[in-house]
Amino acid sequence: MYGPPQAPQVPQPSKSPVSGGRIALLVLFSALSLMSCGFLAWAPMLRLAIVTRRTLDWVLFGATFLVAAGLFTYAGVTGDEEATTVESFVAVGVMVLLVAGSISYYLVTEIRNLDRAGAAPAFRPGYDHAAAVTVPSAVANPAPIPNPYARPVVPPPAVPVQQPQPPVAPGPRIDQVRAELDELSDLLRKDTGNTGEGAGDR
Repeated sequence: MYGPPQAPQVPQPSKSPVSGGRIALLVLFSALSLMSCGFLAWAPMLRLAIVTRRTLDWVLFGATFLVAAGLFTYAGVTGDEEATTVESFVAVGVMVLLVAGSISYYLVTEIRNLDRAGAAPAFRPGYDHAAAVTVPSAVANPAPIPNPYARPVVPPPAVPVQQPQPPVAPGPRIDQVRAELDELSDLLRKDTGNTGEGAGDR
């Protein structure tokens, strides 16, 4: 408001907070849950709970871990026995729900978290954003406030102005040089006049 005018800012295209590393993590944790048939479905939930630090995510991580451990234990106990059709349908249904639920919740929450991080203004430590609000003043022409960080303005040193010198009358030496030059030019004129007449006689 009181400083020099700033150049108009050109609107920058919004940068997506999703980098290649974050996309790789999304794919890795989703594939980990899917490829392990639900036995590692707790891994994306653990990452989500660590990143967001919300109680709900920690509770969902614990529930997912218990269900995955229960499935692993059930498969270990009944490994050699022939399972009934109902048991097979229940086990497969729980695995599908565990995988689909953990992947979908992980992706939706992680993407929302990334969008929220991209929309928030950048925080700079040591800078009070509340103090940066400009309040219009009722004073028409306020007195300028000195800037304690500005360098003092030092006037340039005064250059002494020299008075123009009147032209100096030529000395006796210059008169002598002029006289000699006049003599030489007369001699040359005479010499060229003689050689011109002699060349016509031949």
